[in-house]
Amino acid sequence: MQMLGMKKFIMILLVAVLVLPFGAMKARAIDPITLMILAPVAVKAAEIAKPYIIKSVIGTGRGLIKISRDAFHILYLPLGLLEMTIGAPFKRFRTGVKHVIRGGVIAPIRLILHSLLLPAYMIGADINI
Repeated sequence: MQMLGMKKFIMILLVAVLVLPFGAMKARAIDPITLMILAPVAVKAAEIAKPYIIKSVIGTGRGLIKISRDAFHILYLPLGLLEMTIGAPFKRFRTGVKHVIRGGVIAPIRLILHSLLLPAYMIGADINI
């Protein structure tokens, strides 16, 4: 898949996983006349809110992708330890130290930071850290 196609697929999959399990809420009215009066107002409100909701879902998806990438980068820590011990005779010690620093120091800090910034991503803030 192309990179753009993969991003679109991930966003659609993320929206499907987050939205579909909860189902659609059903509108309840006391009488049909109330429903008939309020339905056009609800449709207009949904149309007005649509771009903001889409922006929020996309921002949340981007934030969750950053968080999952940081969580995956923590796995550099055991890789670096293996490279420092077993790979030392094969000149892998330096890359092992880099992986230990990346997985043991940088990745957890970025994970915490991106987790704290998730509400900002949800409102559409585009923060690149």
